[in-house]
Amino acid sequence: MASLGLQMERLKEKLTRTKGEDESNLLEQEINSLQDDLAKSSSIVIVFSAMAIEAYIYDYAARHFGDNFVKDNLDKLDTISKWIVIPKLITGRDLPRQQKWFELLKNLIKARNLIIHYKTSDGPTASTDLKQYLKKVDAKSKFFHETARQSIGLLGILADKIAEIDPEETPWVQSYLT
Repeated sequence: MASLGLQMERLKEKLTRTKGEDESNLLEQEINSLQDDLAKSSSIVIVFSAMAIEAYIYDYAARHFGDNFVKDNLDKLDTISKWIVIPKLITGRDLPRQQKWFELLKNLIKARNLIIHYKTSDGPTASTDLKQYLKKVDAKSKFFHETARQSIGLLGILADKIAEIDPEETPWVQSYLT
């Protein structure tokens, strides 16, 4: 993913120095293609990172409390709540929420929800709205790309946090999240 972003930046720089219309059009097509690839890759990383995090925390609870207890009492919690409640129930220790992992997890879940629970919206109706619409689309793309990039680090951070409060869990958390 990082190399796609780097390729895009190089092409954008080259585009600013291009004088011919034909070459500009080709570069713009290449940039658009890379942007599409980056968006697809970001979506895949976000969805699968969230799945891994959700699968691990469910399994962690089920191995300690049993599958039926988890289904009946914990499974309806949202993912963030599970990461707060389940480690506390198992170890008696909190994962401190004032740390980077908590913000990264919130961003990952927000991005995953935007992808999975996509809501259509109307495009711009007037040319004055087009700039605002494109800014919004660009900001969303940047959010997805940054969240995807950070989610890979989040998996390792969560593995470390669980291993810190529950050292016996290290082999399990390492196999799920790293």
